[in-house]
Amino acid sequence: MERFIKIKCVGTLNSFRLPDFHTYHKTLPLPPKPTIAGMLGSAAGLSPEEVNERLLSDDSAFRVGVFGINNGKTNDLWQIRKYDNKTIKEYKNNDRATPYKTAIIVRELLYGCHFTLYLTFKDESEFKLFYEKLKNPSWALSLGREDELVKINTISVIYCEEAEAPFLKNTVFGGGKYSIESTSLEQNRGINLLSKAPTVSRLPKQFSYKEGVREAVAFSSYVFVDDLPVRASNEEKCYFDKEDLTYFQLI
Repeated sequence: MERFIKIKCVGTLNSFRLPDFHTYHKTLPLPPKPTIAGMLGSAAGLSPEEVNERLLSDDSAFRVGVFGINNGKTNDLWQIRKYDNKTIKEYKNNDRATPYKTAIIVRELLYGCHFTLYLTFKDESEFKLFYEKLKNPSWALSLGREDELVKINTISVIYCEEAEAPFLKNTVFGGGKYSIESTSLEQNRGINLLSKAPTVSRLPKQFSYKEGVREAVAFSSYVFVDDLPVRASNEEKCYFDKEDLTYFQLI
């Protein structure tokens, strides 16, 4: 049996940007581990550097299972300003009206989000600290950008047994590899499988900070699963939540 802090939270608009996209900010369907660590940092009033040191620098210090669904996607249109030496020089020489160029960026957003997070910590004192802080957070809690707020509906301590999962869906696991059962394809015949296919992404998991600038220093591959059930091709343990009848792995 493994003990977890179980959080059920909701968000109106949330996004988790895929780093490989530039002018079109495509989102992952679920929050990655550093994003959840950032939410815990807000609850405890920690700086980004402290979050990285306490929760991310050691893979085993903090682990999380994620389950989530949403009601669809929408797009947010941004106009940004881009500065470079050439443009600034032209502006100073009165060769252009502004010291910047403008560009359009599209940000993909999830709406009507429901997330369940299963948190566990290596250090018992950290388990107790974050459990209390999540019930009475120091700062507003968000998943995604700082203004993409979430509301915690329930928070509790639960125990989950290890279980051999028949499949995983609406969750995320590590390793970057998976298999799809033929029965899953048959059951989902008639829907756009490309839109439901898992997303495999290599993402930062640890960072360094120098003069306030963050740089990724370690990466791992993860599989983000939508409604299409898959099997994880890794050696990680699976856990079963009897209350919600869901399976998850820790990342």
